[in-house]
Amino acid sequence: AMSRRWSFLTKATQRGSPLPSICAGNSVHNASAAPLNLIVEGWRFLPHSYAIVNQWHLLGLLTRDVRLKVRDAPFHRPWQTQAGLFDPQAECALQALEIAEEGAKSDVTLRIFAPFTFAPSASPLTAVFATLEQQVIRRHQMAAGDEYERLRRQPPPPEVRAVTPSRWSAAGFYRAGFQTGQVRIVPHGVDTATFRPVPDIRPHARESVGLRDDHFVFLSVGAMTANKGMDLLLRAFAQTARSCPSARLVLKGLDPLYRSKARLQQWVNLLSTADQHALTDKVIYRGEVMSHREMAKLYQAADVYVSPYRAEGFNLPVLEAAACGLPIICTRGGPTDDFVNDEFARRIESKVAVTAVEGQDACHLDPNLDHLIALMTSALTETIWRRHAAEAGPHHVRASYTWDHIVAQLLSALMH
Repeated sequence: AMSRRWSFLTKATQRGSPLPSICAGNSVHNASAAPLNLIVEGWRFLPHSYAIVNQWHLLGLLTRDVRLKVRDAPFHRPWQTQAGLFDPQAECALQALEIAEEGAKSDVTLRIFAPFTFAPSASPLTAVFATLEQQVIRRHQMAAGDEYERLRRQPPPPEVRAVTPSRWSAAGFYRAGFQTGQVRIVPHGVDTATFRPVPDIRPHARESVGLRDDHFVFLSVGAMTANKGMDLLLRAFAQTARSCPSARLVLKGLDPLYRSKARLQQWVNLLSTADQHALTDKVIYRGEVMSHREMAKLYQAADVYVSPYRAEGFNLPVLEAAACGLPIICTRGGPTDDFVNDEFARRIESKVAVTAVEGQDACHLDPNLDHLIALMTSALTETIWRRHAAEAGPHHVRASYTWDHIVAQLLSALMH
């Protein structure tokens, strides 16, 4: 069975701070040094990607020499808060964080919510986490229309920085006129105590999704939007399933936030009759909210993770899948190039396409469908590659992409 420990809290305990003090709202400090005063404005207790990243940041910051306060940002849609995404100790720590008063200032204010605002805060430095999937800042991404128009003319003042998780996304800020020193690239991470290979639970994980032992399972996680390349994946899997009747495709969406099931049905309706027939009884869809441990269990049920994306800011599920030991098939040329390598990932050839959006050149990738089909088909028989990837992926993530690594990079980006 998977360990019930949560890695950051375990580290805090090893440093001499018992769990009750963390749950009471105290963070781990080095009394001999002046701690960083930090206010984080963002989302908690929500399965949105920004909220997930924010909460992992907060949990990691609790183990650092930081005086931390939070301010909950409003949701821009009528979303419901969600308990149970994290383990109980982690949720206890998140609930106990000290709330910053309106207008309070600190050394740094970090914002991580949408729509964005690059307006200076009361703090000397304001950092704004943002992702530009198509390398442009669009009107709907900004909290105020007048600020959007100002950004079209000039970047924000020097005391404002953008924090973004990939070189692909950073390119959008440079194109928008941000100075090099105003953009910090801080990737995402993985809790390797949760997302790790656990072969013993594979039979149960498969049974819980309705899979048999002899099925070969491709998995993809996302909102089922065009950016995720779901239309390409369905077409490629239909071809793969014709040559391998035991192949199955598991798709994980998020219906409460994105109406993912309805989006998926739209892509299915656009397929040819022959492709729709090939998918019959071979596609399994899950759209409910899952905890991190449930998501880790879902990865254990699969044989290969596939992401033929067109535009992403980072693509965290690829990194989580690699941490769990899954071989990866993903688009070449985008943000995943920052963190995958040939030891555990096969990359789909793609071309950069440009479209006009609000008077700007928006970029996305155009993955090659035939190459995707070839990679999925070859994955069925390449046992040696899959076995090697099952070791190389988790090693790569543990070495460079734990949340402990990432929070250290985040602090460096905020302090220098």
